Formats: sequence, C-alpha cells, structure tokens
Amino acid sequence: MRLPNNKKIATTLSGDPLTKKDLATCFTPMQWLNDEVINSYLALIVDHLRRTNNNAGRHDKPRYHAFNSFFFSNLRDKGYESVRRWASRAKIGGAALLDVDTVFVPVHNSHHWTLILVKPRDRTIENFDSLGSVSRQHVATIQKWLAGELGSAYIAKDWTLLPSTSPQQNNGSDCGVFLLTTAKAVALGLDPLCYNPTDIVTIRQKIVAELMNGGLHGDFLPQAEDGAIRL
Repeated sequence: MRLPNNKKIATTLSGDPLTKKDLATCFTPMQWLNDEVINSYLALIVDHLRRTNNNAGRHDKPRYHAFNSFFFSNLRDKGYESVRRWASRAKIGGAALLDVDTVFVPVHNSHHWTLILVKPRDRTIENFDSLGSVSRQHVATIQKWLAGELGSAYIAKDWTLLPSTSPQQNNGSDCGVFLLTTAKAVALGLDPLCYNPTDIVTIRQKIVAELMNGGLHGDFLPQAEDGAIRL
C-alpha cells in the first residue's frame, strides 16, 4: 500500500490489472469499494464455486455466475434490451438459465451497494441490504430480466422471494464489503449473519490478500485442516 497509485499489485482472473489505487479502496478503512474490487472479488467466489463443484471444465455449462456491476444499472436504466446478450455471452442465456444454481448480481444505487442472489434451479430471489430490508423495486427489476431472458418459460408464480437477513453496517462506507462478504458466506454455505461490523477491518485486509493471491486457495482455502468452513 506504500506503492504509487498506478502500480499494478494484482491481476484479475480475466487478466486485467488491479492497481494500488483499486485495492486501497478496500484496504483503507471507511473507503467505498470501487467497481474493480467488487467485480474481481465476485469472480474469485464464482471460480471457487465452479472448481469445488466440478463445474470448471472448458466445456461445462456454468452453474455459477456473477454479473459485473454495470449489469443491474443498465437493466434498471435502459431496460432488458440493453443486457439481452449478457447471459448468452456467459453461456447461461435463455432456457439454459434454469439449469444454473446461483447468479450473483451486485447492485449500486444512490451510492449504496447491495446484493441480489438469484437461484434459477430453485426459482428463488434474495436481496441482501446492509442498511435495511428488501428492496421491492430492485427485485422487480430482476423479475423483468428473468421474464425477458426466459420468455414463456418464466412463470412468475413459481418464483419465490426469500426473506433475507444481512448484518447491518454501522457507517455509510462499508456497504461494498458487506456485499462481498455476504456473497462469500452464501457461497460457502454459511449463515450470512456469521460476521458483524467489528470484523470489517480484518475482512477488508483479507479481501485484498485474496485478490493478491489470485483466488480462494492455498493459505486462503476456506476449508480449514479440521474440515471446518471459514469465512
């Protein structure tokens, strides 16, 4: 963190650089996480899910996916047509979406990050907000995407909005950290309430370390030697 802002510190799974300036938004207490950290860390979570669920082969149809942070804003502001090809490019488009286990959707709205979790195989939607409760407006936006993507295969009454609880932040700047940590907890099968605001400084540092490590493996494998799953 003493290096110049434009110094490359790590590389995303897609090969893009993460600079000191990017990572400092997470490492520095009370800073808002930028899009690069949100997107690259969600990619690490998806990579871990695919590897640990035998879904990482070149010809495997993805059962886990994370849209980047521009997906929801385009969908909300410009409608389904603006993201019509996004799922197809990720190989989860159309009817194939119903075979997908989990889709992570980061939501940035009015300077606040929240998480929407879609489980197409289970036909469920969850909305985790570290400053409040479920946003019906955000959920309705995702339902419009599902209707556009699935066409006649979308049967609204078959989908359930689950009651979701999130740890609550105690300031106005940690929402991105809560988004990522809740996504990780869900991916690992942990209760999203397994952490709280007192953990955030350490979690910020760990997110940076995991990004520098290039994934949730090695020293950062979520499964401890005794078999316990750790956040």
